[in-house]
Formats: sequence, structure tokens, C-alpha cells
Amino acid sequence: MKHTLILIVTCLLYATSQENMQAQKFKTGAFSDKVKTLQVHPADRWDAAPIVELNAADGIVISFDAMEAAPGAYTYTITHCNADWTPSQLIQSEFMSGFQNRYVDDYASSFNTTMNYVNYRITFPNDDVTLKVSGNYAVQVFPEYADTPILCACFSVVERKSDIFMQVTSQTDRGMNNFYQQVNFTLTYGNEVKTPMQDLKVFVRQNNRSDNEAALVKPLRIQGNQLIYEHIPSLIFEAGNEYRNFEMTTHQYSGLNIEAIQYYSPYYHAILYPDNIRAGRSYSYYEDINGKIFIRTLSGTNADTEADYYIVHFFLPCKNPYPEAVYILSEAFNNLLDERSKMDYNPQEGGYEKSVLLKEGYYNYLYVTRKNDKSSSGTALMEGNYYQTENEYRVLVYFRRTGDKYDQLIGTQTIQFK
Repeated sequence: MKHTLILIVTCLLYATSQENMQAQKFKTGAFSDKVKTLQVHPADRWDAAPIVELNAADGIVISFDAMEAAPGAYTYTITHCNADWTPSQLIQSEFMSGFQNRYVDDYASSFNTTMNYVNYRITFPNDDVTLKVSGNYAVQVFPEYADTPILCACFSVVERKSDIFMQVTSQTDRGMNNFYQQVNFTLTYGNEVKTPMQDLKVFVRQNNRSDNEAALVKPLRIQGNQLIYEHIPSLIFEAGNEYRNFEMTTHQYSGLNIEAIQYYSPYYHAILYPDNIRAGRSYSYYEDINGKIFIRTLSGTNADTEADYYIVHFFLPCKNPYPEAVYILSEAFNNLLDERSKMDYNPQEGGYEKSVLLKEGYYNYLYVTRKNDKSSSGTALMEGNYYQTENEYRVLVYFRRTGDKYDQLIGTQTIQFK
């Protein structure tokens, strides 16, 4: 009887752990303050989305800095994910060749910088790991012998089996040429798809954001072997505003939109010019990179290890705090709205402020507000919404037949609204 109870308890604990695992949704982000500048992109394409073709020659690069004086021992695991970034039912041998818990063996220490750090890189495929199927993948990095990851890096692998024709317009079902942009597209699928309404899952993102993603979008109608996505309420996005920017590439002089570079031993500080709330003002165009960042320095030839870190000071004057929380939306924070990107209101200074450690480079960012953790963010209060705003939109199409164990990524398409 005692052994039976132990067995029952063990099974219940295992079942609970499996349920928790299945409920977990992966997102790219750091879980340790020592991890900085986490980036995921195709090889040699820093400005591209973290998506690569299955079995293509070019792969995915995951890079990050650990703020430490000497290299540490880190391992990584790979999880295949469903379309919603929960773990799929595939076992390891079905989605990859190689072994889990491989060491991160590509690293280099910083050189001639005021802050010591080690730059780490993981590439896929590599000598240890090859990916076998399309879909979403999450890579978690762990200190040696630790159970808690210090970061998660997400990317997707596509095996193209569908065609997507996209259009973005400011003539929306909520009005013409005002505050919104509407995405319309036609999805053509092959004979492999028998019941498209059940087999296909469609997601649409604006500027690679997940906080306002249109998920599991249903089409207006089916026409032959095409799904028509027109007049869909969830595909009407706030137009927002052009991203703000600043650039710091040397401590010898102030760069773009930087008021001053100051040194308080042992760190450099970059004080940005105070920003203005742009809602209610006239629209002004200026070129941006839709929230991305580009690491570069004038102090060396290899920005990975020769770019320095500064404490960057943001300030947004505001007489009174807003009822909603204010965040900095940027790839600098992996487009996550959390404590790392949340701003604090300083009544003595009369505005929102944030000080954060960032690596030399060119940065894009917006100010957004959000009521709570479960609501989507908005640009209306801080940045305004202007139909002329240039935005990037991406469609992702996943396919799973009845009885399959995972979601294939069978199509992606990106369009720039100009």
C-alpha cells in the first residue's frame, strides 16, 4: 500500500510538471541582470526577423553579453514549440539531431572597454545540432549545473508550402486616413491542406511585436484553394508614430539625440535629450528601423567585443503621471513590456525616467502605455497614431493536420507600409 501511494504521488507530480511545461509560452528575453544585448537574427542579416528556411545554407545566430570579467561555463537546450510558443509534442529525436545541454563554446572577452563582459554566440545549424522540421524553436541558456535559465532566445524555421499576397492600407473599416492601418492578404495553400479552417493557424505582427499581435486570425471567406483575409477587425492596427532614435558610438563626443556623455567612475553615462509627448501634434516623417537596434562603435573594428557599455538616461517630461503604466518599446528590451522596460515617474523632476545599461550602437524606441499585464499596449497617449507612419507587417502561417504532433511553419511574408 505504501509503495502504491508513492507511485500515485510520483505520477501526479510528473503530470503536474508536464501540464506546467505545456502551459509555458516562450519569449525572447533575459532572466538575469548580467545578460545584456540579447539578439536573435539570421546570419549576416542583423535587421531581419529571426526566421530562416529549413535546410538553408544560412542559419540563425543567437548572441548575448554576460557582464563578467572571465568566460563562464554555459549550456543550452532546444525546445520545439507550437504556433503559440508552447512546447510541442515532438520528442527530441523528431525535431533535431544531436544532444541537449551542449556547451556554449563560441565566446570572446571584451577588449579595451571600461566595462568587462564576455560575448557569447550560438549558431544553428552547428557541428552538434541540426534541426529537422519547421516551426518555432526556443533556446534556453543555463549556467553549468544550474536548473534556472539566464535567457531564452526564440526563432522560427519555415518550409514554404503556401503563397501570401499582402496589402496594407490606411483606408480601414474604422475610418479613412486617420489613426489606423489595416492588413489585407490572400493565402494560397496546396493540396496537402484538406480542411484549411481547422488545419491552418495565422498570426500577424507589426514591427515584430508580440504585445499587439493578431493571433489565430480567421479569414473572411474561402475561394478555391485560397483564404481571403479582408475586413477583419483584428487586422486593424494602431498606426503609431515613427520610432524615436539615438546613437552612441564613442565617448569622445555626443551622438545623435544625446545631450551629453559624462564619466562618473567607473562608468560612462549617456544623457539623452528630454523627449516630448507627441500625441496631438502634427505628423513628421523621419527614417527609422522599426524598433530595431544596430550595435556599432568607432573605437574598434569588432563591435561584438570592442563596443563599450554606457548607462543611458531616458527622460520624458510630464506634469502628472498617467493612469496607465509607461514602457519603452524597443528591441533593446526584446520588445517586452516588463520591469526592465517600465519607466518610473519622478514627481520632483516632473516626468518619467529610466536609466539602463546599453551597448554602443544605434537605437530605436517608442513610449507605450498599458493598463495591466493582460492588456495590449497602445501608442495613443504618448506617441499618437498617424496613418502615414511607416510600419513593417509580417504574416506567419502554421499547418497541422488532424493527428499531427506539431505545427509546421509553411509560410511567411513581410511588407513595409510606406
